[in-house]
Amino acid sequence: MQYRQESSFYMKEIEWGVNSDTNTTWMNHEFEIDSVYSVQVKFDYLLRCNPNKDINMNITSYGGDVYAMLGLVDIIKGLPVKVNTNCVGTCMSAASVLLACGTGIRTMSKNSTVMVHEGSAFEAGKTTDVMKGVDHLKDLQKNINEILGSVSNKDAKFWEKVQRNDTYLNAEQCLDYGIIDKIA
Repeated sequence: MQYRQESSFYMKEIEWGVNSDTNTTWMNHEFEIDSVYSVQVKFDYLLRCNPNKDINMNITSYGGDVYAMLGLVDIIKGLPVKVNTNCVGTCMSAASVLLACGTGIRTMSKNSTVMVHEGSAFEAGKTTDVMKGVDHLKDLQKNINEILGSVSNKDAKFWEKVQRNDTYLNAEQCLDYGIIDKIA
C-alpha cells in the first residue's frame, strides 16, 4: 500500500475506513442502524473522489440488524457505480446477504466462511402484538429469501429450506450457489 505525500490525510482515510486510492471501504463490525449512515457517508466520499470508479467493499462481519442490512442493500443497488463485495474471514447472517447483493464482482478468500440462517428475534407483549410481530418476521424472511433467490443460482424456496438452520458454506459452495462470482 502506497502512502500519499499528505500522510496525515491518508491516515485519516484509513482510520475512517476508506481508501480513495483503491476506492475501498471496510465493513468489519456487526450491522446496526447507525451502519446505514456510516456506510452511505463512506460511499458518498468515494463517489466524490472517484465518481466513475466501482467501489470495493471488504466485509468481515457476524451480521446484525436485518433492517440495517436491508437499508444497505437498497443503497448499494441505488448507486451509480457497481459495488464489488469481498468476504474476508467471515460473512454471517445479515453480512452473507450483503455479500451476495454486491452489484459488481462478488468474491471471498479461499478460507473464509459464509453462514446463512433465518433471522432471530425476541417478541414480548400482548398476544395480538406478538402475533403481528411474528407475521412481520415471516414477511421479512420471505423478502430475504426472495432477495437471495434474485442474486444467486438458487431460488427463494431453496433459501427458505437452507436457512431453517445455521448453514455454514465454504468458498466452493458459495461459488456453486451463486453467492459469489469467484474465489479471490
